[in-house]
Amino acid sequence: MKTLLVSFYSDIEDKTYYSDNAVRLREECKLLDIQCSIQEKESLGSYQLNCLSKPQFILDILNEFNQPIIWMDVDSRLHKSLDIYDTFDSDVDMVIATADGGMRGMKASPIYFGNTKKAKKFIEAWIQTTKDIQEREIGIFDHEPLFSLIPMFAKDMNIKIVGPEYCTWPGHTNENTIITMGLADSETKKESLRSLGMSEELIEWQSPGDTL
Repeated sequence: MKTLLVSFYSDIEDKTYYSDNAVRLREECKLLDIQCSIQEKESLGSYQLNCLSKPQFILDILNEFNQPIIWMDVDSRLHKSLDIYDTFDSDVDMVIATADGGMRGMKASPIYFGNTKKAKKFIEAWIQTTKDIQEREIGIFDHEPLFSLIPMFAKDMNIKIVGPEYCTWPGHTNENTIITMGLADSETKKESLRSLGMSEELIEWQSPGDTL
């Protein structure tokens, strides 16, 4: 596959969850002949802050490599080829995976960004929202503003959708699954989810870690 898969990892809480998953994801990319750049990035001290640094990392990589990229969370599991991403024209700004085939079910990983001005403008707006979250000390992550921004920018962008098989929840992997989403087990993640009023049962479901 020609399109570059990118990700980063930042271990927290004296655990090697992310670095271990980086090793596994590199191996899966090699097995499936997928180009990748999976980089270690110094932790900012919490799950939330590391997540909020994602859009800046993506923009930096997009500018560095000057080519379309696929962002994928490092704890995602790759089961099949991602060759569909090589078929998109150079004017495609973004490709998102969804749970229902439409915008309402959009996922934050995988997400394709074309090497376009509109894609970069979108990412810059995403970066600004993450700065606002930090300044206002709101307990949310990178995907909440991402999901809000996409509908706002959609009318001016060339956005494509890939099917539900491109991002399957843990426990729902089947013969059609291409990627299984990773869900980290982190105390700072759980603290942020509690601050949002999420139930303990749902928090535990969101945090299986390497027990998949």
